[in-house]
Amino acid sequence: GVYNPDKDQLDGFCNRHNIEKRCSSPQELIALSEAIYIASPMYTHFEYAKLCLSNGKHVLCELPFTNTKEEAKELYRFANAGNCILMSALKTAYCPSFIKMNEIARSGIIGEISDITATVTTLLPNTTTSLFYNERLLENATYPLLAIFKQLGTGYKKIRIFTKIKQDKMDFTHICMEYKDSIATCKIGVGVKSEGSLIISGTKGYIYVPAPWWKTEYFELRYEDQNMNKKYFYSWAEPGLRYEIQEFVSCIVNRRTVSSCLTPKESIFMADVMQQFGERKNFFEI
Repeated sequence: GVYNPDKDQLDGFCNRHNIEKRCSSPQELIALSEAIYIASPMYTHFEYAKLCLSNGKHVLCELPFTNTKEEAKELYRFANAGNCILMSALKTAYCPSFIKMNEIARSGIIGEISDITATVTTLLPNTTTSLFYNERLLENATYPLLAIFKQLGTGYKKIRIFTKIKQDKMDFTHICMEYKDSIATCKIGVGVKSEGSLIISGTKGYIYVPAPWWKTEYFELRYEDQNMNKKYFYSWAEPGLRYEIQEFVSCIVNRRTVSSCLTPKESIFMADVMQQFGERKNFFEI
């Protein structure tokens, strides 16, 4: 079943996908569902997710997960109280090749990780509304944050957010995160284009994932001695939804309330960075 407050969009979506059940309210959808996928605008995520979880429904929620750290914590409290699964629909997190790449990076084969640089940029038309423009920038930010938190954890010491803004639209953001023994950099944009690669630098070598790294199909281990370099190839099933849905269903069937692919703590800290954007905390306009 499907619910959308815009009846024209609801009818168009159901017609395209041959869906018979068209719900007139969130409550109607909740009544006929065991699990719900929230793919609405960001500002509606919290209330929709809270409503679903409070009615004992499992939730897979699109990006960005929530606007604030406290909202994310509250949603997980509702999920725990109802023994429900709450997952963020960050498809890269559940991709087998990305998981394998992380395992290799953490194995010590490239030594101690000293630096991570991750870039995601998407050019949007100038006619795009500022609300969608800024929301898409925040969505892009979740991918580099995922790569960083998976390798370095959430315990960064300092964060600085440098953002280029034009006419209330955030074109480009450069985030610097300082850890105890390492540095991480996110470059994200919707009005600026850059090479969308991921580089994880270690004391013995580094991992290079070419653009678009968030659709991980191929990565390399690279060393000072190029004869030691190794290449890994995987397939990516476009658009990647099957990975998150497979993990979501697996958690439900096997009664796993937490997915190791993207933990509640990681999702909460991503929401914390979103909140710092909104509150202009540790924020520098350029």
